[in-house]
Amino acid sequence: MVLETVQANLTDAIHQGWLEAADDLEASDLASAMALVEGLSVGVVQPTANVGDGFRFEARFDETVLDINEGDVRVKVRVNGVFYFNAGYNIAVGIKPRFGIPPAYVDHFEAWIGFEQRAQLQVSGEANAQVNKEKKVAEYRFKPLCFAIGPVPVCVAPTVYIFVGATGEVNLRFSYNAVQTAQAKMGARWTDSRGWEEIEPTPAFNTSFDQNFDINAGLKTRAYTKAEGALMLYGIAGPTIGAQMSIELDVAVPRDPFWILRGSLRAYYSFIVDIPVIGRVAEHSGTLYEIGREFGRSPAPPPTITIRTSPATVQLRVETDLAQFFRVAHPLGNVDLTVTSNLDGTLYSGSWSTDPNSLFGPELKRTFNTVGSRTLTLIARYVNSQTSSSLVLDVVNTPPTLNLQYGGDPRQGQIYPITVLITDPNEPDTTRLCGSTQWSVEAPDTLSATTGCSVSVTFGTTGARQIRVTARDSEGATTTRTLTLDVLPPPANPYPRITDYGVYSAEYTGGPIHCGSVRVASGSTINLSDRGCPTPHRYYGRITVENPNDEALTYDWKLHVGPPGFDYPLLSETASTSYIFELYNVHNSGLGTDDCRVTVKVNAPDPSRSKGPITVWTGRCTYYSFTLR
Repeated sequence: MVLETVQANLTDAIHQGWLEAADDLEASDLASAMALVEGLSVGVVQPTANVGDGFRFEARFDETVLDINEGDVRVKVRVNGVFYFNAGYNIAVGIKPRFGIPPAYVDHFEAWIGFEQRAQLQVSGEANAQVNKEKKVAEYRFKPLCFAIGPVPVCVAPTVYIFVGATGEVNLRFSYNAVQTAQAKMGARWTDSRGWEEIEPTPAFNTSFDQNFDINAGLKTRAYTKAEGALMLYGIAGPTIGAQMSIELDVAVPRDPFWILRGSLRAYYSFIVDIPVIGRVAEHSGTLYEIGREFGRSPAPPPTITIRTSPATVQLRVETDLAQFFRVAHPLGNVDLTVTSNLDGTLYSGSWSTDPNSLFGPELKRTFNTVGSRTLTLIARYVNSQTSSSLVLDVVNTPPTLNLQYGGDPRQGQIYPITVLITDPNEPDTTRLCGSTQWSVEAPDTLSATTGCSVSVTFGTTGARQIRVTARDSEGATTTRTLTLDVLPPPANPYPRITDYGVYSAEYTGGPIHCGSVRVASGSTINLSDRGCPTPHRYYGRITVENPNDEALTYDWKLHVGPPGFDYPLLSETASTSYIFELYNVHNSGLGTDDCRVTVKVNAPDPSRSKGPITVWTGRCTYYSFTLR
């Protein structure tokens, strides 16, 4: 509140006197009210209003206190609402005579201003910066109030200014509502004997908060209203007295409580006593009081766990991402997650991402080595809040899958190669599967071997003949296939006749020669990048053919990679004259390991006597799958 008068000459006053006046400013005292910004209405509270009961004056505002859009910085803070207030005053001046010029001096000066106010605020904005700004939005000028010190008239003109502002750090978007009320008296006195003294107030204020905000990260912002004024009284300048009440919402991520609401009431003043002729006799400023209070806090919301699949099925001894069976979410950030199994113990304990915009999301890859059902318990924690849930996981063993490879017409009395391709997701060692695979035929047919993935059958008669193969995995699960072939009579010319085949490794064998060839067992893994001894490529396919007439034979070789049904030729040679097929990389990027097999067809001058194609070898290959230039 500002009290202003017309400057008067102190020598016109009586040599000694006393003035004291105190009252509330009424609606009838209001001379004019002026809004200083657009979107603001000021004036007297209407009798029909449902709010602001007991208050005489009001200011309604919708003010953008900060709006910056420069480069990558975007800051916009808006405060809107209504401010109700009452105001009162008290002034007291004592003048005593003295010897000298002028013949009088100020012996006692006292002034206080009382405010009773209510602010209903809504603060909203979007920013990523520090904001600090206030605006004077309204001015209330009251009719002059005239008093007398002896025969000398003294007139004061009260004026009240209303400010709104916002300060603090904001981040992204926010919106919240608050209502504050306050009653305060502030002032000071000056006496010739003791100098300046503060008038100790007994302020009271309160805040209510409507949690209506949308927060994406964190903010710490404060909105406030304040009333401020100064006093010009009969040659004495002062006081400037202000009252400011503010509301602060502090949001931090992560933290519990998620938000804290605080309010504060501050009164400040400055006085200057400046007497004509004598000059300035006193100057003083300071804070009358500043009190703060916490009005409320909210705990962070607990995480949410959504079970997507239960019971969920996973394969024995196959690495599986368990994160596909559940989802953990939290609006404020990452959580601490613990996943335990009643059979396997702790599967995971640590930080877990809840970012909904992540391209791939978090993973929880685990491998189970025993079959059966187990219960997984999930506990997600965020600061002091937590959520738990559970899902059922069935670990199953799948029996082997058999794919028989053979080619050409079988003939009585001739060797007929047959290969079985075995796939089993639960068996990482295909060599062990080949070792447990059993073959059987009925007499007079014979087998070159009763176990393994590749065998040769010699049929002892013509007509429909059966070959049975059974594969057994580590858990005892079996799969049996029966192949029926129509065996033809022996050819007039049985040649060329296949007598042996396989994949070999050119490696160091010791002894005087040092290098030699070692047969690679079916189901083994070979690396196509390995160098041989002394050849540049270590692995090669080879076939032995009985060709007594020394006919001109050619060979169609192929190296297939990929699982059965999805394999493709990585390397091939058509109409080759060599019974050896070197295995090597044809690309330079995309290293991986997959199922592979080598096949060959023996081409005779008479196509009816050609043999195959047959599978020479099956196993796994480590190779490059594409080329980067």
